[in-house]
Amino acid sequence: MIQIFQRAMPSRGLQRTVLLALLALSSGCSSGETEPIPPQPAACEEHELALPDGSCIRPGVPPDGCAEGFVHDGVYGCEPILPAESCPPGLMAVPGEDTCRAVMECGQEPWGDLPVDGTTQYVDGAYAGGDADGSEAKPWPTIGEAVTAAAPGALIAVAAGSYSENVLIVDKPVRLWGRCPDQVAIEATGQPAYDCPLAAVCILEGADGSEVGGLALHGAGHGLALSGSEDVLVDRVRLHDNAGWGIDAEGVLGPTSIDVRDSLIEQNHEYGLLAVIANVTVDRSVVRSTLPRTSDQQYGRGIYAARVCFITSTGMQCDSVTPLSARVTGSLIEHNHDAGVFLGGLDGTVDGSVVRGTLPRVSDQQSGRGIDIEAVCSEMQTEEQCDSTTGATASVTRSLIENNHDVGLFAMGSDITLDGSVVRGTLPCAFDQGHGPGLITHLGWMTTPAGRQWDLAKRGSASVTHSLIEQNHQMGVLVYGSEATVDATVVRATLPRASDQRYGHGISVQPICLDASTGQDCHAAAPSSAQVTRSLIEQNYEFGLLVVSSDATVDASVVRATLPGAFDGLFGDGFAVASEAEAASVTMANLLIADSARAGVGSFGASVSLADTHIRCAAFPLAGDPFRGRDFEIADHGGNLCGCPAANSTCKLVSAELEPPVVLPANE
Repeated sequence: MIQIFQRAMPSRGLQRTVLLALLALSSGCSSGETEPIPPQPAACEEHELALPDGSCIRPGVPPDGCAEGFVHDGVYGCEPILPAESCPPGLMAVPGEDTCRAVMECGQEPWGDLPVDGTTQYVDGAYAGGDADGSEAKPWPTIGEAVTAAAPGALIAVAAGSYSENVLIVDKPVRLWGRCPDQVAIEATGQPAYDCPLAAVCILEGADGSEVGGLALHGAGHGLALSGSEDVLVDRVRLHDNAGWGIDAEGVLGPTSIDVRDSLIEQNHEYGLLAVIANVTVDRSVVRSTLPRTSDQQYGRGIYAARVCFITSTGMQCDSVTPLSARVTGSLIEHNHDAGVFLGGLDGTVDGSVVRGTLPRVSDQQSGRGIDIEAVCSEMQTEEQCDSTTGATASVTRSLIENNHDVGLFAMGSDITLDGSVVRGTLPCAFDQGHGPGLITHLGWMTTPAGRQWDLAKRGSASVTHSLIEQNHQMGVLVYGSEATVDATVVRATLPRASDQRYGHGISVQPICLDASTGQDCHAAAPSSAQVTRSLIEQNYEFGLLVVSSDATVDASVVRATLPGAFDGLFGDGFAVASEAEAASVTMANLLIADSARAGVGSFGASVSLADTHIRCAAFPLAGDPFRGRDFEIADHGGNLCGCPAANSTCKLVSAELEPPVVLPANE
């Protein structure tokens, strides 16, 4: 049977309830104890963790779990094989390459290694014979002439030179190839042709299966514009220094899809690659150093893929039915602004890729996120409306998200999967030195003239498995009015917020809160929930795992070396559970909690269930206090041991009136 004891605390006027199973059943009182059975040490392999039940776990990326182009670091993560420094303009390297290289080998003059045949239309801007017919002996002097003359599906072979023209491909597919980007360039100039925006190459309806390769595209507009054609291949192309976007793919003229392979997209403006109402694949390519829009210094995103919604007189109109996807594989996305990869309202995949060094917006020094995943919103005057049916679904697998700003991986009103990946070194927001979490899953919201409104239909979710989240700021993982599962993952060495040296939590699970000054402004209808299993949470500040007005289940995990707050020296709890707007509850089993600066487990007006857990070397192994008018409860279901240096004694509860946690407000 389980003994139940109650203690009155006159100084606080509240009951504190503790259910203890560590006492001798025959004693019937708090002074009778049996001698606990010391735990048997587990024989675990290097970097495995020994649990109280004698089993071993190895969290993080498995040694054989790295993507092609990555190598295991021997501990918990994978490192990409890349040059020590970013490549200079015109050269590139993708994961798996340790030296910078040209986008494409040029081969022999005049056509390189292009597969020319009897149907090929030849182009050479140096030909001045006046009798051009597209043959190898009499090539066209302009690419436009060759496109007009080419049969559907024919190869257009372009010799070395710089071609100042806007090339239009419409009503038939062609294969437009230059000898190599170092030798062949198309520069957008003059006025756009037909219904095209100003672009070096524009592909419209009826050109399914067209190819563009071996070229450099730059100039006064976009590099390449596409609408109304599918299965368009961009292969070994350098799109650079465009006044507009590197690639503009928009489905306004009909179904649109593009496959970008082995290409370099650099130093364009506003977007490196934009895909709106279009399907896009980016493979073994580099998207880097996108610059902000010249007019107002906004954006500068690497890859932007989204569906579009419009605000009409009857409200927001969205097409949430048409399947749309964006896939980024084996690629390097670096040194862009605002967002490295933005996915809005579609199915997204980032696999075997590196997203790093995203910079803040130039206009206000905010954002700079590595990967940003959101539902679709549209603005009209001062009001922003969002459609909860357009939440994105995205997976990030076997990838590195590193040294971005504001948030490494952000998901609002969307579902994300993070597997076999590393999220590391997220830097604070440059504007105020706040933020810097590794991963946030966030309840959706909209802005109205009356202020911010939370959309409870846009609850986000995150599944994090076999990953490493380390050296971020403020929070390793923040579950905010949403849901999360964390399995076989390492969350460690989270740093305090740079602006004031507060926080630094490993995992924080909490409802939406608007104001931390009173602690009373949390949204009662927007709690979070989390499951944490087979994971390591270590070397974080203030709290290893914090649950506020939410619920969580934690099993078969290790929480160790939780440090006190860097700002004031307070806290340092392995686990803390607090009831703010609503009651909080946590179920814990089969845990090792070691070296906590303050409490191993702290309950503040919350319900905690504890079983088969060892708490080693904590200032207060078990601590409970009433909070916000609620009693605390700690239910001990047996198998729990405490002590230092070994956890081999009965766990004892103290009511030390410890400082309760402060939740993170939504505006921070």
